[in-house]
Amino acid sequence: MAQARTQGGGFTAAHVWMIGFVFLWLVSTVLLVWLYTEQEAIVNERDTLRRENTKLVRGGDKGLPQYAQASENGASMAGLLEQARKEMMVLAVGEELADAAAARTKVDDELLKRIVGDKLVDDVAPYQTQQLLPAMKALYENFAGEHRQRRDAVARADAAEQQSAEMTRAHEEIRTALDAAADEVKKSIAELKAEHTAYIAGRDQQVDGFVKEMDDLRQEHSRDLQARKDEVEGERKRLEDLQVRYAELQAKLGELQVKPGERLTARREDGQVVLAVPGDEMVYIGLGQRHHLTTGLQFAVYPAEGIPIDGRAKGRVEVVKIHENTAACRIVGMARQEIIVRGDLVANPVYDRDRTLQFVVVGWFDADGDGVQDPTGGDRVKSLIAQWGGDVVDTLTSRVDFVVAGAAPPVPAAVAGTEARDRDAGDRDQARRAARDVFDATVASATNLSIPILTQDVFLQFLGFR
Repeated sequence: MAQARTQGGGFTAAHVWMIGFVFLWLVSTVLLVWLYTEQEAIVNERDTLRRENTKLVRGGDKGLPQYAQASENGASMAGLLEQARKEMMVLAVGEELADAAAARTKVDDELLKRIVGDKLVDDVAPYQTQQLLPAMKALYENFAGEHRQRRDAVARADAAEQQSAEMTRAHEEIRTALDAAADEVKKSIAELKAEHTAYIAGRDQQVDGFVKEMDDLRQEHSRDLQARKDEVEGERKRLEDLQVRYAELQAKLGELQVKPGERLTARREDGQVVLAVPGDEMVYIGLGQRHHLTTGLQFAVYPAEGIPIDGRAKGRVEVVKIHENTAACRIVGMARQEIIVRGDLVANPVYDRDRTLQFVVVGWFDADGDGVQDPTGGDRVKSLIAQWGGDVVDTLTSRVDFVVAGAAPPVPAAVAGTEARDRDAGDRDQARRAARDVFDATVASATNLSIPILTQDVFLQFLGFR
């Protein structure tokens, strides 16, 4: 029975091999399907990798150093390139920027705009480029040129400083020499001043001695002169009475116009020049403290032959220092081709050594020398007389020594006009008529009394001003 089941319904080796074959076939089929499916994914992945690789690396890029440096477990080529880009950005602009446009914007903002805005260079075209190296080269060339100029300027400055030092030394040498020369000049001046002082002292002593001799001689004759003066004074008083009686006859002979006449009183000298050195501005006259001199008094200088009728002098001197018997005078005016010598006469019609002279001043005077007579010009004449010791009086008497007469005040002509004009000008015309009457009366009385009448020009000439 057992054998029959084996032959009729059991598995044989063929059955086993058949089952095994089918199993293997199924497994193979499954594996083939699986392999086919995986291969398609691998191919798609390969294509994707190829496309990505094409984006990253192409045939010519394999020669880049980053390609050789890239490794499977190390840095990639893209990372190396990014690192190189960042280093290039740091090298170019000093910081890691995103791209070249940002770098160009930074360069424009921080370099080019400053170069253009500051106007440090004349030509900015070399710097307006997309390439940094040419701009850097242009900057270097500009810097090199500036450096050469600065180096040349420093060399010139050093040369100038050296030359200045040499000039300073030369200046010091010259100044030292000049100081030495100045000291010598000062020494010479001091010696000359000492000699001059000694000369002046000796000259003053000599003049004083000479004048003293003259004063001794003058005193010998002064007694007789004083006696005669006393006699003359007595006779003068008697003459005053005679002159009053004689005035009527003199009025017929006198002239109303002012004429020079002989002017004997005005032509009387007051002293002499006792010492004069040609070329020296100082002279000495034989008048001193005892003759009532005052500093600032001026004398006209005349030749020893005498004082001319018109009173025109050869020069004018001013008293600056008074001794007992002499006075030092400074020359303040000289006529052309004239010099003051010893023996010349000095005179001032205002000055008198013994008494104060009296003056009457009438008329109009040209005080400022413009050729126009001024009714107030007589004040200048009066001030000169008072300055030099004279006495200006308003009333003419026999004791008046001189009448200084200007131009006759004009008499206003009768002018037809309104009553208002007559009222306004009446007082002024009346004053002028009164002044003319005073002038005519004074001149007539002076003529009758034989009082010398000096015109403005003659008066100034006797003072040495013309």
